[in-house]
Amino acid sequence: MTIAGSRLDVQMGLLWHHLDRSVDLELSRKAHGAKQCQRVRRLADERLTGDMRDAVLAAVDAAESARTHRNEIVHQDWVLRGRDAMRPVSELSGIGQGDLPAYLAEWERESKASQEWQRVPSQSVDVLPAQTLDDLWVERELSAATDPVSALTFQVPSSRETGSPPGYVH
Repeated sequence: MTIAGSRLDVQMGLLWHHLDRSVDLELSRKAHGAKQCQRVRRLADERLTGDMRDAVLAAVDAAESARTHRNEIVHQDWVLRGRDAMRPVSELSGIGQGDLPAYLAEWERESKASQEWQRVPSQSVDVLPAQTLDDLWVERELSAATDPVSALTFQVPSSRETGSPPGYVH
């Protein structure tokens, strides 16, 4: 996820730089995604019109949605409840006192296939049903959000310098 997320951030930063040439390219590319989107949205409203403006705003909306989805997945906690979260008492009786802390730590980190996995979103204390595997494939959404931003990094400067496609207001 990080690679596509980084690619989206790099492209959004590049778009920001093309909309405001006074912004340092490296600063714009390394800025937090939310800041990039905020600046690009504001600059699109100030400097673009028509289809070009609409395309940039739609790309920002898609980027924000993909980034939010990625962050919700990455920053949630997973908990296992029910029968799959348990171990037989007979196992515990065979563990020596000195080995018990390591055994419990390993058990806590253990991952196992189970229908009982649940999640706790980062901005909540609610325990919710786990996402499906398809819900977790945020990489596709990030890539789909990156492609239009990448195209706009060519269209915006072309519009600014040549007037084609139309939409950049000087």
